[in-house]
Formats: sequence, C-alpha cells, structure tokens
Amino acid sequence: MARPANYNRPKNTKRALLQLLGYLGRHKWYMLIIAALVTVSASASIFGTYLLKPVINHYIIPGDMPGLVRMLAFMAVMYFCGVLSCYAYNQLMVHISQQVVSEIRGDLFRHTQTLPLTYFDANTHGELMSRFTNDVDTISEALNNSFAMMVQSFITIAGTVTMLLVLSWQLSIIVFAFLLLMALFIQYNGKRSKKYFVQQQMHLGRINGFVEEMVAGQKVEKVFNHEARDLRSSAAEMKPSASPPPKP
Repeated sequence: MARPANYNRPKNTKRALLQLLGYLGRHKWYMLIIAALVTVSASASIFGTYLLKPVINHYIIPGDMPGLVRMLAFMAVMYFCGVLSCYAYNQLMVHISQQVVSEIRGDLFRHTQTLPLTYFDANTHGELMSRFTNDVDTISEALNNSFAMMVQSFITIAGTVTMLLVLSWQLSIIVFAFLLLMALFIQYNGKRSKKYFVQQQMHLGRINGFVEEMVAGQKVEKVFNHEARDLRSSAAEMKPSASPPPKP
C-alpha cells in the first residue's frame, strides 16, 4: 500500500489562514450583513437581560401594570427581532460556507490536474478522497460556527463586562477571576485535544485508503489470495506508535 498521508498542521499556517480568508473575502458583503445580524441578536440578548432590573424596580414593585405591559411588549418585540436576526445569519452562514466549500473543491480538483504521477503513486485514492470530503467538511463546519461565533462572543463579552461594571464593580471582580480560570482551562484543554484531532484525521485517511483499495481491487486480491496479508499490513499501520506523541 502507498505511504500514509501526513495530517500535521500546514507548513505555513499563516498562509493557509490567509487563503481561507481570501475565499471569505469573495463574499465580503454577505459577511458584513452576517456581522450586522449577529450584532443585533447579541445586543438584544444583552439589553433584554439588563432590562430586568428596571422592570422589577420601576414597574413590578410599585405595581404599575400599564407600564409593565408596555415594557413587556417592548421586550417581546426586541427578543423577536433577535430571534429573526439569529435565524437569518445562520441561514446566510450556511449558504456562504457551502459556496466556499464548492470553490475550495473546485480549486482542489484543478490543482490535482497539475500534480505529477509520482504523487498519485505515493498516495492512495482513498487519501485523496479524504482530502476532498472529510477535510473540506471540517472546514465547512468551522466556517459555519467560527465567524458568527467570534462576532457574537466579542459583542457578548464587551456588553456583559460593561453591564457588570455599571451594576456592581465588586461582583465584577469575582466574575473576572472565574473567567480567568476558565480561559486557562480552555487553553490547557485545547493543547491536549489538538494531538488527538490530528491522529483522528490521520487514521481516517488510512481507513479510507484501505477501504478504497480493497473494494476497487478486490478481484486482484482474490486472485492472488492477499486478503489476509493486506489485513495484517493494515492492522500494523493502524497500531499506535510505541513512542509518545510529540508535545503540542
């Protein structure tokens, strides 16, 4: 069988990220609309939470029912706008991510036409299929969540911090301390899980390559009675290395 593919991080991570941003840049107007919709959705959630204080203090406790009804109607309209914005930017983000994935696969196909024959001798068909399907699907999932999540997280954090400082700076210190602990844990967890994700992609490519070769060449396998030998060879490749994995 051909040698397994290398699923480590790209040699030039900055260049890879710039290429991905270049694909998104082709749809910059859609991305601006998505950012605006995310801003509306996050702002509605933050402002709605802040309105609980004046609603309780100025309307519920004094017993101002007409004012309470007006405030509840205003909050309902505001939350409804936030829900509509959330639905709209999710739909747009799915559409844009599928467009980007289509463009990436088209560029990948055109690039494979320029590769030398030695590349196809050194890599199995299943590994190439894994590049076009599994790896690109991973990019699609990242695009579906990353951009909108970054904008929403920034607005949510900035708005929440502002509201906390306005309401009570003493309690804000306690919240910031726990946020720091959460950030340290997320950083630690990300470093630990990164190597397992790389191994998952590597083994997935090996499995795809083995299945493609066994199915496409099953007649040759049976003629030469090599099924057991290839199964043993594949099982040996799938075994984890005895040496410890490199530290991230």
